[in-house]
Amino acid sequence: MVVEVYPQQTASTKILNVPKGHYVELNFTMQSDSFYLTPCLDGIYLEVRDGDKQSANLLGIFCGNHVTGVTVRSSGHNMWLQFSPYRGYQFGASYSGKAINVTVAPSLDQVAKTQFVLYNHFSSLWCPAQGAPAPYIVWRKNDTVVQNSTSVRYELEITEEKNEKYSCEVHRPDGLDKKEISLIVERCPDPCRCTILKGIMDMLIRIDCTRKQLRSIPQKVPLATVKL
Repeated sequence: MVVEVYPQQTASTKILNVPKGHYVELNFTMQSDSFYLTPCLDGIYLEVRDGDKQSANLLGIFCGNHVTGVTVRSSGHNMWLQFSPYRGYQFGASYSGKAINVTVAPSLDQVAKTQFVLYNHFSSLWCPAQGAPAPYIVWRKNDTVVQNSTSVRYELEITEEKNEKYSCEVHRPDGLDKKEISLIVERCPDPCRCTILKGIMDMLIRIDCTRKQLRSIPQKVPLATVKL
């Protein structure tokens, strides 16, 4: 059975439940009626977690002007959602329960090989693994396992620039699928303040230089701001 999800007009959370022995398969679209709306900048996003609470493993944070045909699957019979709506922004979703033995082979095709991190700030690496049920993702730092869960995010803080290797991997029926991730370490230009925005598809950085009495444009603006 397919059930439609209708978010309220204010920020809200919702728990999707299916019978035990099944996993949740969520399909959704998000799109803006306004060309000038910037969802990722304005905090308009959908957060999806693998369980029935906000502390559960993260399956994705999605934002954008035109997000269609997205499917997210849980590992068990619960899925936690949080949506931040906005006037002129449309969200439509439906979900169903799939038997745990109805599987889709894991894939790392959507993992970015190069990702940005902000120096001296907590940052995130993303490994949006596809598959059903939600696959376990093994994160490695210098070939040592640092995280093993269904979370697509690995959080880290870079306090010194070292040549460290990061990767994520999933087990497939035909073997191991692994992606090496190269880091580009960004620095916030003095005396501005930088904030990492939510969103799984691109790691974006907002730079706030207001009331800093700047006499010129800051140098070495982080590359991750080019899409803002």
